[in-house]
Amino acid sequence: MSLSVYEDLVHELTRLDADSAASSNKSKQQLERRREALREVEADLYGQTADLAELSASLRHTAPDLVPVEEPLEADADEALAKARVALREAAEARTAAVRAAQRPTLLPKVHHVLRELLVYGACMIACLGGQLIYLAATGGGESTWWVMFLPPVLAALVGYLLVGAANRPRMALKDRNGRPVKTVVPHNPRLGVTLAVCTMALFAYFAFFA
Repeated sequence: MSLSVYEDLVHELTRLDADSAASSNKSKQQLERRREALREVEADLYGQTADLAELSASLRHTAPDLVPVEEPLEADADEALAKARVALREAAEARTAAVRAAQRPTLLPKVHHVLRELLVYGACMIACLGGQLIYLAATGGGESTWWVMFLPPVLAALVGYLLVGAANRPRMALKDRNGRPVKTVVPHNPRLGVTLAVCTMALFAYFAFFA
């Protein structure tokens, strides 16, 4: 073997060693970048899960377990990163759903507010009329019948007004793009309460004076 051939072989071996070292370095850097991305995604996931747990607690719902199972470092980084991203997306969707649920009215959140108010005011007036009829059956009427005809429905309308405000108020205030709470307009519809109170008075008057 001539000296020039030997030098060529040594040069080729050196080049191969350098290429191998560079390739190994590149693989290590790529793997480290993937693991760093995985750690960032997991950190975001833990934050989303904490927010979701807080919202679920305020809504008295069970928070889903969205924390991915920790895998050893030898596991496929691409596969682990894909799983973490899926879990992060699920956590974001669950958090959005929880926020929307919290921003709906407390009672019957999917129905129109007029129906909700009718149910609340109606329940108050039914209870009021029941109390009036019990009084009428127990006393047979008397001088206080006029007071019983007017005062309980008025009080029932006031109680209904307060209950309607609680029923229409969302459990969590709306927020603007900057995260500041937006003042929520809570409908009360007092005219409906007054109308039902007058109907209750008329019904009691019928049972007290005409039935």
